[in-house]
Formats: sequence, C-alpha cells, structure tokens
Amino acid sequence: MELILKSLVPLTFVIFIGWIAGVRKIVDSKHSNTFATYVMSFSFPCLLFIKTATSKMEDLINYRFVIGFTLGLMGMYVLTFVLNRYLHRRSLSESCQNSFVCSFPDMAFMGIPIFMVIFGESSLISIVIGNIVTSLIMIPLTVSILEMSQPNLLKTNQSKLILKVFKKPLVLAPVFGIIVSAIGVKVPGLALDSLKLIGSTTSGVSLFALGLIMSADKVSLNKSVLLNIAKKNLLQPLIMWGIVIAFGISGDWAKEAILLCAMPPAIMTTMFAVKYDVLKVESSSSTVLGTVVALFTMAVIMHLMGIGA
Repeated sequence: MELILKSLVPLTFVIFIGWIAGVRKIVDSKHSNTFATYVMSFSFPCLLFIKTATSKMEDLINYRFVIGFTLGLMGMYVLTFVLNRYLHRRSLSESCQNSFVCSFPDMAFMGIPIFMVIFGESSLISIVIGNIVTSLIMIPLTVSILEMSQPNLLKTNQSKLILKVFKKPLVLAPVFGIIVSAIGVKVPGLALDSLKLIGSTTSGVSLFALGLIMSADKVSLNKSVLLNIAKKNLLQPLIMWGIVIAFGISGDWAKEAILLCAMPPAIMTTMFAVKYDVLKVESSSSTVLGTVVALFTMAVIMHLMGIGA
C-alpha cells in the first residue's frame, strides 16, 4: 500500500498545484499548450530516445507484449466504435472520437511518474511500445476517419496529416533509439547526460500541465461521460487482463500492460475533439473526470495485482 501511495499521492499533488495555478490565474491556462508542446516535443522524446538507445534489442522486441498490448488498445477502439455506430446510432465522426477517448490511455502524462516509482526506468519500454502503437496505428486511423467526416471545404490533405504524425519527435525519438540499439552504437556519456537533464523534467512538467489543462476544461456530468469513464478506466484494463492471461504475458510486463490500460483518457483526445469540433464537452469531461476517478480505480487495480503488497 505504501508503494501505491508513493506513486499516486505525489502525482495528485502536482496535478492539484497545476489546477490551482490555472484556477487562481497564477499561470494562464492558455499556456498549457506551451507546457504540453515542451513535454511532447522535447523532454519526453529525449527520455524515450535514452531508454531505447541504451536498452537491449531483446528487451525492446517482446513479441508477446507488443501483440497483446496492441490488441488491448485497438480491440477497445474497434469494440467502442462498433457499439457507437450500430447500437447507439451515432455519426461516423462521433463514433470515431468516442472510440479514441475510450481507448487511448494517458501514457505520457500519467504513465511516466507512476511507472518510475513502481517499476523503475526499465518500465519506460512499455510506454515506448504503447506510444509507437498509438502514433503509428490509432492516431492515423482516427485522423483519417475524422477527416473523411469533415465537410469538403474543411478537408485537408490526409496524407500530409498522417506524414506529420510520423514526423513528430514523439514518434521519431524511439525509432532512432531502436536503430542505435540495433546497430550497437554506444551513445557518448556527455550526450546521455545532456538528454537526461531535459528528460528528467518530463514527469513534473507533464503533471503540472495536466492540472493546468483540467482547470480550463468545461466539465459536464451525464450518462455518456460516465459510460466513457467506465469503459476506459475499468473495461479496458479488464480486457487487457484477459489478453495478458491468454498470451502468457507475465511478470512486470503483464502488470505494466494492465496498468497502462487503466490510465484515464489522454489529453490528446480532447485536442482532437476541439480541432474537428466533435464531442468537445463530452471528450474534455471524460478526460478531466476520468483522471480524478483513475486515482482511485488505479489504486484498486494495483492492489489486485499485488503491487505494493
């Protein structure tokens, strides 16, 4: 229990500080985009590159984990899309956006600080894999569907948008790191120290930014939001738990996969909702309230998995 508290209490504190800063106008919530850009384009990519470049290839290519975790993420995406489209009769864009919210966990902002405390630096590999899956499969798929649903005048070149996703530092950093690891190049010590200096700021800045973002988002509690939180915070980790058993994934790999799926919706899902003007309030409410609820549901899931016992 002490380990669970050590991972969640500091996280809650920093998010709360960010939220207070936004509510009290100490830091303008408009600057949350700047903090998010810093994390997603600079500090987190540096951290991902260090971890992949200094890891062994056999640790990076755990086929059971890669396939199982991909199924856990995309399986939830497809399931939610089908339910929305054919059971709830939602539009193509709303079905897609809701699937995005219910299947894309907040690995970057919440995953890193929690995993660093519970599992150590080695656990960043699972976050790297999750980031690659979402960046190369889930995000391009979501962009394509949302773009197809736009009025002709608002449509942009899909290939350019998808290429833009692939060119992001968050995608390129682990790819280059894997290449460095594969060819056996040793990164100079000074370069590692420089990258670690900026990479070490990821956890604190990302959580502060999350609190700042939460202070600005509109929150509406309704049936759809509650259902989204239940799907993301409870159903997805249960699905991943079943996949872990079916694929024979064990040890910390299994716990990391389940816990990542128990994370609340990623902030990026709200950014997509705003960009494409679809389910904006529902998406932001699911993210904000889902983050609050996740602090309790993740504690329960950690206890059930024997973390901190």
